[in-house]
Amino acid sequence: MVSYRLRDESGTTAIFVALILVVLMGFAAIAIDAAAAWALRRQDQSGADTGALAGALLTTGKSKAIAMQDAENEVIRITHSTMDPDMTLAEWTAEWVACTDTDKPAEFTDTLTSDCISFTSGMTHLRVRTPEVPWKTTFGQVLGIDEINTSAAAEVTTSFSGAGGVLPFAMPGGVAGDTEICLKTGANPKNVAPCDGPDTGNFGFLDFSQFETDVESAVCQGGGTSQVALDIARGVNHPLGSTTDPYAALHEDSVACNDGNFNSRPYHVDTETGNMAQVLDDGYAVGVGAVPGRLAQGGNTVNVRGHMLDDTPLWSYLNGAGQALCGSITTHDDLVSCLETYSPSNGVIFSEDIKDAPRFGWVPLFHETTLGTGTTTLTIREFRPVYIQTTLWGCTASSCSLEWDPGEPFGPGPNNKRIEASTAIQIPKSALPDVVFDYEPGTDNQVQYLLSK
Repeated sequence: MVSYRLRDESGTTAIFVALILVVLMGFAAIAIDAAAAWALRRQDQSGADTGALAGALLTTGKSKAIAMQDAENEVIRITHSTMDPDMTLAEWTAEWVACTDTDKPAEFTDTLTSDCISFTSGMTHLRVRTPEVPWKTTFGQVLGIDEINTSAAAEVTTSFSGAGGVLPFAMPGGVAGDTEICLKTGANPKNVAPCDGPDTGNFGFLDFSQFETDVESAVCQGGGTSQVALDIARGVNHPLGSTTDPYAALHEDSVACNDGNFNSRPYHVDTETGNMAQVLDDGYAVGVGAVPGRLAQGGNTVNVRGHMLDDTPLWSYLNGAGQALCGSITTHDDLVSCLETYSPSNGVIFSEDIKDAPRFGWVPLFHETTLGTGTTTLTIREFRPVYIQTTLWGCTASSCSLEWDPGEPFGPGPNNKRIEASTAIQIPKSALPDVVFDYEPGTDNQVQYLLSK
């Protein structure tokens, strides 16, 4: 007789079910907890982005120390609100104080109380790294993963731009209503109005500082001839402010530069001493380093004293309404006469293309009605749009070898003469299209804050 022993396999199913449950819970951990971690990471990134932008916005018009403090406080406040870390604001602040940013690029050198909120030395960039806050897993504990830590970083870059840029010329309040103004005079009285020699020792230049940027180091006491010429060629390299109060507390350009906040927007600036005869020629025609002369940057050029310079008259930018208002124009005197009859009711009479003209720029109008002597501190009231007009070359006390206006004929002459004086036409703001004012100096529009990471 043959006998069989049957094995008892009644527990096998339970083992398989247990193993399958472990696998399923592993998948659940991956699916649910990983999805939650991804959502938290997105929330962190949103908080970092929003906090960095909000912090950067609070650096405007302040000393560096106050700007850093206000920015840090705002970053902490905004991230607490947007990230909802299940902490009080005081607890969240403590997390920021303990936070370290190990991946921070070397250029982010300046911090206050948190290593995770940092600035470049000139405050042109702000970096935010959110603290790592643990989140308890749901199913991950089965796999030995009790919590997940997430963090995110964001960097904001200050972008400074504006049509034409601010030119380092001084416009006293006394000429605010003049259609044609003298931007720069020379040592000798000229026979070409409105330039008639220096005003009580002042020759019309302003001594703007060169603030620290990504490509330049700060020169805060004025850079002499090369710096003024560079400001003519490309425009002043940092945001400026203005004030309606002629007796406003001193907020001086050189002091703000030394303090180190690129976006401090100073509204006091000193006049330059001396004639600095070569500066106007370098800034307009010769150029400075890799920056070509301002008038050498146009496409419609003519050979003037050995330089190919922009020969586009202001009247070429008149739109249909402007042409109807001004009629046939062949000289700048014709245009000046037309603009002197212009009123805001005439509306926009210039085309949008004028914003890209090398002769177009902005000149600060000061509260002071005279420029005073060299090194006089002036208070910026607003900025006026101008079009660079007449250039005067090779001048003596009684005459100049060339008086050149764009779009008008001029005679031959020697190439060894330099530009020594210059005029400009003030353009009524209401005569310009809105696009010109997208980055008007002295306003919030002139600075943009861009997420770069």
